[in-house]
Amino acid sequence: MCRLLVDTSIMLDASVPLRPGSQDACEVLNLCNGNGEFGMACALSFKDVYYIVGKNYGEAEARNAVRQLMGLLVVAPVDAEVLDEAIRSNEPDFEDGIVRACAELNGADFIITRDKAAFAKSKVRAVSASEYLEIAS
Repeated sequence: MCRLLVDTSIMLDASVPLRPGSQDACEVLNLCNGNGEFGMACALSFKDVYYIVGKNYGEAEARNAVRQLMGLLVVAPVDAEVLDEAIRSNEPDFEDGIVRACAELNGADFIITRDKAAFAKSKVRAVSASEYLEIAS
């Protein structure tokens, strides 16, 4: 069983069927639905999904998206330790630093993301959803 930290971009792909990569994102999340993998996401990512889905598709869709994601992924807390690790990291983007810190502090084996370059310096290997599906098969 692998421990996966799912980035916001993948959560959005899974929540919005018209986004590129939606099918692969859904397949990765399906692996976390009692099918062998342990999936988690930063608490802040759920807020971002709610905001973006709500802005584009309305309040009901946003709540539904977050509800479904919470049923598949463990919420990795963003606490003082995570924020301290993120601010001390060499990530140029603080939000990416938070994702990286959540992955590293929670023992993730992979960060599943659309933006692998953002996590190039992480101790945790960053891969796309399609790459992870190849690894997992």
